[in-house]
Amino acid sequence: YAICPHVYPIGLINKQAYSGNQLNQDRNPNRPDSTKSFWMPDYNYHYEIPEADLEVIAVDTNGKMDPNLIAGNAKARGIADDVCGGRSVTESFLKAVAKAGDDLVVERAKKSTASTVLIIQHYPGLCPRALFENALTPERRAKVRLICAYGHVHSQRCDVKINGQCMDVLSGGGGGCCGPMVNLAGFTAVHLDDMGGAHVDVESPEVRMAQDTCKW
Repeated sequence: YAICPHVYPIGLINKQAYSGNQLNQDRNPNRPDSTKSFWMPDYNYHYEIPEADLEVIAVDTNGKMDPNLIAGNAKARGIADDVCGGRSVTESFLKAVAKAGDDLVVERAKKSTASTVLIIQHYPGLCPRALFENALTPERRAKVRLICAYGHVHSQRCDVKINGQCMDVLSGGGGGCCGPMVNLAGFTAVHLDDMGGAHVDVESPEVRMAQDTCKW
């Protein structure tokens, strides 16, 4: 019911239903206390760290994907659609969440004062970079460093560099699975400096395992 929470809600806040198991305990009371370090307050959210001149924006982009790829495969999606009341019900929800994510990106572009902004979402190719940058005020466009991070394909690399710095990051390779189809497991380190700059480390040996060493 994660893609039709109004059908079987496990949490309800301000009349908004929730059924995603990954969400924080206020939206998923069944989530174990041991998982508190994994923080997901909503489908779309943002938070600011003024001391670091940093803002993080997280958006759900499932509504922009091929529907048959959501829920793992076409068979699993069909089962989810059936229990939810049909494909139109689930797609309506996913597209509404994605639209809310786009609205949040535009809102934060207009209101944020951070010099470094990180946008995270799940899929390669779906970072709303242009949406954010086009919504910036003219005086902010040359002052904001925007980093996009995503995963899904379980690898670890820099996809786009701007002026020698990695700005589009594919990360999280090996998250929960390793073996012949998964390699280059790792994480990303973003180093912020006192001048509002950032250095992204995604491919060094300090953050990424060597080829063919990720295995159970």
